[in-house]
Amino acid sequence: MPAPNPTPAIAPQAHDLPRHAKAPLTLWLGLALLGIFHALLWLDLANRDGVVIPWDGFRDDVDGPWGRLGTAARYVAANMTPLCWLAYLLVADGLLTWLARCRRDPAISSLRSRPHRLLFAWLTSIPVWCFFDWVNFTWLDAWRYHGLPEPFAARLVGYFVAFAAIVPGMLLAGQLYQHLGLRRWRVGAGLGGGGGELVPWLGWTLVLGPPGLIVVTIVALYAAGLGPAEPGDWYLATTLGLLVGPPLVLGLALPWRAWRGHVVSLGIGVGFVAWVFYVRQPVANLALWVGLIYLLDPINRCFLGQPSLVADWVAGRLGRTAALFAGGLTCGLLWELWNYWALAKWTYNLPFLGPWETWRYFEMPLPGMLGFLPFAAQCWVILHTLLGVTARLGVRVAEPLPDEKSDVI
Repeated sequence: MPAPNPTPAIAPQAHDLPRHAKAPLTLWLGLALLGIFHALLWLDLANRDGVVIPWDGFRDDVDGPWGRLGTAARYVAANMTPLCWLAYLLVADGLLTWLARCRRDPAISSLRSRPHRLLFAWLTSIPVWCFFDWVNFTWLDAWRYHGLPEPFAARLVGYFVAFAAIVPGMLLAGQLYQHLGLRRWRVGAGLGGGGGELVPWLGWTLVLGPPGLIVVTIVALYAAGLGPAEPGDWYLATTLGLLVGPPLVLGLALPWRAWRGHVVSLGIGVGFVAWVFYVRQPVANLALWVGLIYLLDPINRCFLGQPSLVADWVAGRLGRTAALFAGGLTCGLLWELWNYWALAKWTYNLPFLGPWETWRYFEMPLPGMLGFLPFAAQCWVILHTLLGVTARLGVRVAEPLPDEKSDVI
C-alpha cells in the first residue's frame, strides 16, 4: 500500500506572521558593545579636555589615563574603529536574522547562512583595502594617519580587524537594504528584450553617466585652477581626455547592445585606473572609486561567469546597485563618526575641492561622502572577481548566491 502523500506546505500569509519575533542575541550584544565603546570614548575625551586632533601633536601634553577604567577608556579611544566594526557586524547579523524570523524565512544573514562566503570576504578585504590604502595614503597623499600605535605588532592587529571588516560590513548593510525592499526595484517591464537588450537611452545612461560626470567634474576643477599642481598645467586633464574620451564617444555613437556596453565599460575602466597612477595627485581620487567597477565587471560577466552589475542593468534590475550604494553610504556615515574622536585616526588632504574642503561631515569633506556610494559596489565587483578566479583554478571557497539576480552576499 503506497504511503499517503504528505500535506503540501502552505506559505504563511501576511496575517499569519508573528507580530513580535524574538530578537537574536547578536543584536543585543552588538548594541551593548557599541554603547560601552562610546561611553568609554567619551570618558577618554573628557580626560584629554576634549582635544580631538591631531593626537600626534599633543600626545606628550596630555596626562596619562588614571586607574583601570581610564586605561580601558584610553585603549578604546586608540582602537575605536576596529572595535566598533566588530560590534557593527554583530548588529548587522542580528537585524538580518530578526527580519528573517519576522517573515518566517530561512536565515538571511550571511554570517549564518553563508559563513564561508563571509569568511572569504573577510580575508580578501584585507589585501583589497591595503591596495586602496596604499594608493590614497602613499601614492596620492589624499589621506593622513595620526596616533597609530608605536609597536608595529599592535598596528597589525588593528589592521587585520578593521581592514577585514570593511567589505563584509558594507555588503551586510547592502543585504539589509535588499530585504527591506530594494531587491524588488526594477526599471519597468519590457526594458530587457529577448536578446538581452536594453532601451538605448537607459543603457548608455547607466554605463556612461557616472564616468562622464566625473570627467566633467575633473575638467571643471582644472579650469578653476584647483586640480593640477600648478594652475594652467592642463596636460594632466588632457591625459584623462585621451584615456577616457574615446570609450565615452564610442558609447555615444553606437546603438546599445550588451556586448558593446561591456567593451565601452572596459575601456573606461582601463582609462580611469591608468589616470590614477599617472597623475599621482589627490584629484585622481575621484576616478579611483569607480575605475575598478568599469574595469572588472565586464570581466566577471563575460569571462568568469560571475554576477554582474551590468547584467542587472540589462535586465532592468537596479535594486542590487541601489542597495550597494545605500550600504556604502551607511557604513561611511558610521565610519566617519567613529573616526572623529578616536586617537588612532585618519584625516583627508583634498585641496582640489577648494572652499568645499572646509565643509565637512566630521573629517570628511561633504563632496567626498559621495565616494562611499560606489565604493561598496566596487568592493562587491572585486569580491566576485576573486571568487571567479578561484573557481577557474578549481578551488571552491564559498557558497554560491541563492539568487544571483538580487542577493548581495
